[in-house]
Amino acid sequence: MTANSTYFFRGASALRRIGNALALASVAHLTAPVSVAVAQDDRAIESGESAALNRRISMGVGKTIIVDLPRDATEVIVGNPKVANAIVRSPRKLYLLGQDTGQSTIVALDQDGRQIANLEVSIGRDVGSLATLLKAALPRTEIVARTVNDTIILTGNVQSAGEAQRAVDIAKGFAQKSGGLFSHGEASVVNAMNIRSEEQVMLKVTVAEVQRRVIKQLGFSTDTGGETLLKGTWGKFVNENPFAINSSLTSTAASFNGPNSTTATLKAFERYSVSRVLAEPTLTSVSGESAKLLVGGEIAVPGASSCYTGTTGLTACTPSITFKPYGVSLAFTPVVLAEGRIQLHLQAEVTEVDPTSTYTYSNVAVPGFKTRKNETTVELPSGGSIATAGLLTQKSGQAINGLPGLMNMPILGTLFRSRDYQRDETELLIVVTPFIARSVSSQEVARPDDGFTDASDPQGWLLGRVNRIYSSKSNPKMIQQFKGRVGFIND
Repeated sequence: MTANSTYFFRGASALRRIGNALALASVAHLTAPVSVAVAQDDRAIESGESAALNRRISMGVGKTIIVDLPRDATEVIVGNPKVANAIVRSPRKLYLLGQDTGQSTIVALDQDGRQIANLEVSIGRDVGSLATLLKAALPRTEIVARTVNDTIILTGNVQSAGEAQRAVDIAKGFAQKSGGLFSHGEASVVNAMNIRSEEQVMLKVTVAEVQRRVIKQLGFSTDTGGETLLKGTWGKFVNENPFAINSSLTSTAASFNGPNSTTATLKAFERYSVSRVLAEPTLTSVSGESAKLLVGGEIAVPGASSCYTGTTGLTACTPSITFKPYGVSLAFTPVVLAEGRIQLHLQAEVTEVDPTSTYTYSNVAVPGFKTRKNETTVELPSGGSIATAGLLTQKSGQAINGLPGLMNMPILGTLFRSRDYQRDETELLIVVTPFIARSVSSQEVARPDDGFTDASDPQGWLLGRVNRIYSSKSNPKMIQQFKGRVGFIND
């Protein structure tokens, strides 16, 4: 059969004979179920007595549809019979059969040679059952599956990127070579779906940390002068008991002078401290996009050194300066899977300067840092919270220095020893709460300086106030029906 096939008909009887012969030759195709995905675009073209039929048809391989012609056809031209064939059983009906993947054009002419039909046929793989699967798995979506050769194209509207990815996964599973459905192997899937609204996720992170420290020091040092006994001289006795953990934290000491230049020094120190860190950064990002936030600052630390040789032949090195960030760092990537469900990839880091671990290099002090990091992926509902990192640390240490033997005596041994004690307790908790963000009007946004007004000079001089107190109805800025002191910050 040639690339183009033309069928000529002269009279209705000849038309019926040729149509019957072609129908018998194609009876196997006619018995196939008529479940076809058709995309039509009918346009009327005036030609002669009535409008001509112009249609685009998409169907699967092995499928058959019937096309009604507006007038009797005496001539049918098939552009590529290997892709689509036309069977004629009556002057006004065409039976179109999908032969193979590809495109073809079918033209029908009347007895006067006028065009009465122009059919643009696209034959692809059958995806009729794929539409049923997509509707069952994603009932809230409007997805249409079409094929071009061995490519499945998904169009329509979905609620979120998660639903779009699920539809692509279903189509890829459908496209796998199985049972000879795709004779040329696995079909590719093209995602042409539209997300109805770009979901935005607001992430609220609460970083709460409490540090408690207890330090106790008690030391007794003695120093005796020389003493003459039986024409001999005793040596000088010095008992210095240093603090091994915290070194000496105070210069305050009680000194006692005894006979014969004997002195005793008592050092006692006790400290209780507590510090509280609370940070609640809030960040908003579009679904699928990353966002970062740093609440803190940067500190200068020495970096790589650059060395050069001078005219005298001596080499000098100068360290460069780099900046190390510290504080609460937050980076997250949200993905809205479905309505109210959020998949969250979170990176949280709490870094602080640690003066106790300072390192000196080439007469340059390099500060140390304490860092707590957490990286995880969780799935949460909108408004749900999860503690992504909880840290409870307890550290205690003590050291006793003294004169061997004498330091172990009961009660009196206290005069020959020192005790250094330290206990650190740290509790750190990071709570993450994502929300589906919606925009609000500008009137609903409250600023930190709402209601702030500088105090007048008499209020500042006589009452020591820095912000105005609203108490009179004559004040136009007074908050109505509010009792008490109001302003920017009131303690």
